Amino acid sequence: MRRAVLILTSLAVVTSACAVRTIPLDPDVTFGAHQESRKFVVDRPIAGKPALVTPATWIRLPGGAAWALRHDGDTLAGYWLDGNAGTIARAGIAVSDRPLGAVRPSWDDNAIRLRIEPPDGPPIQSDVFARTSPGGATPALSRNALSILDVRGRFQATLRDQAGHEVGWLRLRIGPYDPAPRIYEGVLPAGISEELAVATAVSLSTEIDWIEAHTLNVYQGDRGPLMQSIPIH
Repeated sequence: MRRAVLILTSLAVVTSACAVRTIPLDPDVTFGAHQESRKFVVDRPIAGKPALVTPATWIRLPGGAAWALRHDGDTLAGYWLDGNAGTIARAGIAVSDRPLGAVRPSWDDNAIRLRIEPPDGPPIQSDVFARTSPGGATPALSRNALSILDVRGRFQATLRDQAGHEVGWLRLRIGPYDPAPRIYEGVLPAGISEELAVATAVSLSTEIDWIEAHTLNVYQGDRGPLMQSIPIH
């Protein structure tokens, strides 16, 4: 038990000591995060200061949280994965911690949609993530991709309330020449907390990982997802 406590304490110290490198985002974005080197950085939080999303523990036990949102050593939220791009958020890394909502995916011709479910409010449904940049073989972020090149680009999904009215949007930027290899940003409606917004990034990251793992990798010697970028200024 003492060893486990020391491991968790060391993780918190390392996380709080790591420098948070934020990236520039469009001024209209209300939430933004980027992913690199196996972590997420919340660049534009809905409230508070930039924070890190890192593995919840050194060793993930069955049924344990996969990720944790932390700031200055404090754990703000824990995230559980359902194995199929779904994410459940809680106010800590214990299963007994207060629920903060969930992100549940569905697919339209293998193109993902997200249903964002706050704990005390109506759900928000996304459209598919349509490609907004030129090039690429798929018109949306889709499991129909043939190679990892089909995953590169910009994708955007409208967010809708239960009546189908537009209430915001989510955008993905994926590629080696942006400030980060994966950028998640959007304009989110009231009622979506920062912790739940992070859950959308975690779900999208899981989906991108799945697509890249099941498509042709055209780069010899590259055995994993793109986790570093070389921005062009």
